[in-house]
Amino acid sequence: MSEWDDMPPLEDEEPIPNPHNPPTNTHARFSSLNGFDNSDDDDDDSDAMWEEMEEEEENTVTRTKCVFCDEYKDNVPLSINHMRDGHGFDLPAFVCRWGMDQMDFIKFVNYMRRENPSPETVLKIDEMTWDNEYYMKPVLEDDVLLMFDVEEIASAIVGRVVGEDKSLQATCEELREIIDKQRETMQRMFQAVTANSVVENKSIRTVSDMRPEEDEGYFNSYAHFDIHHEMLSDKVRTESYRDAILRNSPLLHGMRVLDLGCGTGILSMFSAKAGAYVTGVDMSDVIYQAMDIVKENQLEDVITLKRGRIEDIEIEDKFDFIVSEWMGYFLLFEGMLDSVIYARDNYLIEGGFLLPNRCSMYITGMEDLEAYNKYIAFWDDVYGFKMSCMRSAVIKEATTEVVKEECIITSEDKIMNFDLMKITSNDTEFTSSFFLIAKRDGQLTAFVGYFDIYFELPHPVSFSTGPLSTPTHWKQTIFYLPEPRNVELGETIQGVISVRRKRREVRSLDVMIKFEDKKYYYMVE
Repeated sequence: MSEWDDMPPLEDEEPIPNPHNPPTNTHARFSSLNGFDNSDDDDDDSDAMWEEMEEEEENTVTRTKCVFCDEYKDNVPLSINHMRDGHGFDLPAFVCRWGMDQMDFIKFVNYMRRENPSPETVLKIDEMTWDNEYYMKPVLEDDVLLMFDVEEIASAIVGRVVGEDKSLQATCEELREIIDKQRETMQRMFQAVTANSVVENKSIRTVSDMRPEEDEGYFNSYAHFDIHHEMLSDKVRTESYRDAILRNSPLLHGMRVLDLGCGTGILSMFSAKAGAYVTGVDMSDVIYQAMDIVKENQLEDVITLKRGRIEDIEIEDKFDFIVSEWMGYFLLFEGMLDSVIYARDNYLIEGGFLLPNRCSMYITGMEDLEAYNKYIAFWDDVYGFKMSCMRSAVIKEATTEVVKEECIITSEDKIMNFDLMKITSNDTEFTSSFFLIAKRDGQLTAFVGYFDIYFELPHPVSFSTGPLSTPTHWKQTIFYLPEPRNVELGETIQGVISVRRKRREVRSLDVMIKFEDKKYYYMVE
């Protein structure tokens, strides 16, 4: 079953503002997992909203196949009960034991159906052998078990039981008690592990939590000259940083500057030229080329370079300014903002300043049938063969391309604004409603995401990565729709976008867009 089919509407969803009567507080629509929202509306809790986005609303009786035998039951709770009584396998307890999220559960079910292990074998497993993208492909068509919400497994068992079987109700209550006890145990284990953490109120795993060996591949990707050539050749990017630093050189003169993720050292040298004393930090091996570059330009007296992660190295000084080019595709991809926040909290003096200090994210609509046919419709007829099953997999992967100005078919809307002097890493997960106005008749083929960057200094500098501006190496992030949607001039297109990190690959993003009562899921990685 395609993930895009028969998506139910959300219940009790907060109404989307009328574009012709916007709220007085223009930030009232913005929310984050750590209370970034400036409004006092308690209904804007984005953590609850994200969970609401992922709920399945249909309570119909649906036949479910056991993972150990060919027996079908009328619904998931009855099938779970059968697995316990018929095979001695307590599925809810097993899910809690491994701390599975929805993706883990999907992989596990497909692993069970494909590999057919016995209950005894599964219970003896000491590692998540199903943790492989190979097991994301469904084995059974329309496998109802894959859509079961493991986050609410206990309440769902009780709430979806068909009939008035008192013994089954009692069994479900027992399962609830088991799960509650196991959750308490897991919570105590988590608290024990994090008891010595110096970071308070952290609810998501961040880049700063990763072990260096986990992140080796990311830093290795910056060791080759190609990526630095691409960034340095991006005039919008590089000249904006140059102008922000040099036009405000009286402000930086004699000050201490931290260049975080310094790469080849270009921002360090701009800062030195402005009269600052600079410390550059980078984990990539490119730091050794940066050392040679600094010497070549006779700046070694004012620029000190250190190799390592900012979270791991020791720096005695604190800094008046922290400059960093941390932005990734769709702004938040790569998660380097976590390191900037860490540096801000640990190495910026009171009254110090970040460069840049603010950024905004936007969404707009695109009509590009040529690109749609190239990436999506292509699979409908490949040398005379149908490969339409590839569509859903292709659509899930957001693409990064330069969108032609003439392809923009709607207005844009701001979906998030970050004050980098105040935010926490938790704020990088958020939910926002959006509304767009069609600029002409046509076909909406995708939503497009981009961001703007601001250096709010005495001589301010800013730049945009949007499709109406000079292209940058960030390009734009494109979220294709499964089918083009006809729009008319002046029509309002409204929806909701939720952005969160992948739970295991925290540098990557999961994006959900709800549009016309359907939910579309994307990956930015």
